[in-house]
Amino acid sequence: MRRVGLASVLVLIVAGLVGATVPAGAVAHRAGSRTVKPAISAGGSHSCGLLANGTVKCWGLNGSGQLGNGSTTNASTPVVVSGLTGAVAIAAGGSHSCALLANGTAKCWGLNGSGQLGNGTTTNASTPVVVSGLTGAAAISAGNAHSCAVLANGTAKCWGNNGSGQLGNGSTTNASTPVVVSGLTSAVAIAAGGSHSCALLANGTAKCWGFNLLGELGNGTTTNSSTPVVVSGLTSAIAISAGTYHSCAVLANGTAKCWGLNGSGQLGNGTTTNASTPVVVSGLTNAVAISAGGSHSCGLLANGTAKCWGLNGSGQLGNGTTTNASTPVVVSGLTGAVAISAGGSHSCTLLANGTAKCWGKNSSGQLGNGTTTNASTPVVVSGLSSGTAAVAITAGDFHSCALLANGTAKCWGNNYYGQLGNGTTTSSSTPVVVSGLATAVAISAGEFHSCALLANGTAKCWGYNADGRLGNGTTTDSSTPVVVSGLANAVAISAGTGLAQGLAVGDSHSCALLANGTAKCWGYNAYGEMGNGTTTSSSTPVVVSGLANAVAIAAGDNHSCAVLANGTAKCWGHNAYGALGNGTTTDSSTPVVVSGLANAVAIAVNGFHSCAVLANGTAKCWGYNGNGQLGDGTTTSSATPVAVLGL
Repeated sequence: MRRVGLASVLVLIVAGLVGATVPAGAVAHRAGSRTVKPAISAGGSHSCGLLANGTVKCWGLNGSGQLGNGSTTNASTPVVVSGLTGAVAIAAGGSHSCALLANGTAKCWGLNGSGQLGNGTTTNASTPVVVSGLTGAAAISAGNAHSCAVLANGTAKCWGNNGSGQLGNGSTTNASTPVVVSGLTSAVAIAAGGSHSCALLANGTAKCWGFNLLGELGNGTTTNSSTPVVVSGLTSAIAISAGTYHSCAVLANGTAKCWGLNGSGQLGNGTTTNASTPVVVSGLTNAVAISAGGSHSCGLLANGTAKCWGLNGSGQLGNGTTTNASTPVVVSGLTGAVAISAGGSHSCTLLANGTAKCWGKNSSGQLGNGTTTNASTPVVVSGLSSGTAAVAITAGDFHSCALLANGTAKCWGNNYYGQLGNGTTTSSSTPVVVSGLATAVAISAGEFHSCALLANGTAKCWGYNADGRLGNGTTTDSSTPVVVSGLANAVAISAGTGLAQGLAVGDSHSCALLANGTAKCWGYNAYGEMGNGTTTSSSTPVVVSGLANAVAIAAGDNHSCAVLANGTAKCWGHNAYGALGNGTTTDSSTPVVVSGLANAVAIAVNGFHSCAVLANGTAKCWGYNGNGQLGDGTTTSSATPVAVLGL
């Protein structure tokens, strides 16, 4: 693996965020250049690549035409963007894409509900359309539902959604054609984020505008601004990136600063306190990935090492002890890590050479080293590098799985219900090939079953199937993958965690979030957890009634919840202790609104309670509280959300 310096590492980190304008591997992307350099941009669920000849190829989700090839068919390999030539820069946004052309104009394609294509309409386009009235453009960025361009004269224009002032023109009115960002001069790079935008100026300072509830504008306040404000105390910046609720800049000395939401420590300064002004990302200890397990968490660091914290009874923190830790401890002897996953009581990491290591509980062989002995330091997963390298890893309760570069998979550990997918029910302490699985792009291991998302937006599951939780129209366990019936346009997969952005698998039912914001569920339905207005179990997916604009979904034991795009939430199913959050203890077979919940950004559900993370980094929970699981300092159950203390 090629080694890079800290500055390059940090550029790679921020370039992966939505709206980054710095191509991977570059230190800065300055306005005015017309040299075509191959580049890549990752959007919401699609990616685009700029070729040296000025054409563009895209791949991934295509429900809104964001691949630009004249269709709405997903593509697992790059497809040519139709009729586009002379491109010099590319930007992939939430569900749309834009290209800067050599003549200073731009074209966009894909979703256009807020006018983010800039052609004067709100009609989606599956082939590029010209951004109206834009000339002299020198850099471009695509955000969640808006786009921005820097002009050669140092000014900027934005278009699309403007509900929080992210277009920077002094209003909150959407614009389907470019509007001038007020009072901005000498801009050299631009970044469009979730609901805010930032510009890098020629003197190494920066300005941001738009949504600011969490301090993502960096000006020391939490007040939205529809015109640019100066990012406080930032100098010598050479690249900038806007994420969903935070922003980051790379400095000329190879360090970095971030500001905004920090509930998960995404600012990298060793705290979980939001910051409305830039804070220094802590040197070589900067985390680049994080994973939360049953009662512990792990973070992957930029230098290829890892740290974990929390419960350590089985050695799942990997530091050679079984002592719990409330602050991060170094995983012993681990180098070259590129991905990490924390399971129920064990952890696994993928290394740069395509091998893997695991540590923690091993009663079912889930560490994959040929034994069933717990390990408090990492052990090598046996035989995983044979043939094809692993590209992703997932740790379930009692088994683990790895996705390989060729779209196949291997699993190891407990196999009582066939959850290893190799056609047997024999447990294995070393990896076995999942039978007949190809073109997989994501994998997740749950309690007693596993699921894989395929490149065409469908899914396959294997293992335990009581009540139809494999979704194939039967209730028969399967030790090899079976197709989830009637499921298309799935965008992500997660099994057994109760917290997901795509496919959520609960104790006895499963739910999938579709690309259009609707959802489908299947499996056990005695309490209405399918959400389709009945209490009849279904072994194939059924539509959740009246649910639209969902952005996240989570399936618990016998109820499910979804976060909506407006920050509210709905739940359905079992409600004996108020887990639906609507002020009652009455079950509901269709979604009901969670009372008094706003600005939710993520949701998690368990047996009899539910929790939501809010945009300001705090959290609220509701439902059963006999063991204090609502976190409000009491053991009194609540049928409406209560604040988690100390967050």
